[in-house]
Amino acid sequence: MNIPIIPVTDQFFDAALERFAFIDESLVEKTTLAGRKLNRDEILDRYQFTSLVEALRSEEFGEDALETVQDLELPDVFESEDAAWDAVKEFYADRDCVLLHVGETEHFIVGREIAVRLGLL
Repeated sequence: MNIPIIPVTDQFFDAALERFAFIDESLVEKTTLAGRKLNRDEILDRYQFTSLVEALRSEEFGEDALETVQDLELPDVFESEDAAWDAVKEFYADRDCVLLHVGETEHFIVGREIAVRLGLL
């Protein structure tokens, strides 16, 4: 089974994040906050978004797919980062997740419900 891939531009992704805040570990639409000023740690940016992902591959965040494979306790030994990333994608394909290709270098695996909530599906 292959994981569904959703390509989005950097601008589209950032606009989707901009519509939400991250309050008490939940996505909250800013329109429901009635002008409430956000604390710095409640602003949903890409860094904050990483706390919602199942796995990621990104030059910016320096994530290593080989470490993710170890965290998932996948049984195979992988000789390359690409092979490990393919195994991670397959692991999450069976768990109702999608792969967001954001711009050229960022890949986020998230639950389908998060992608829907952000308006990315």
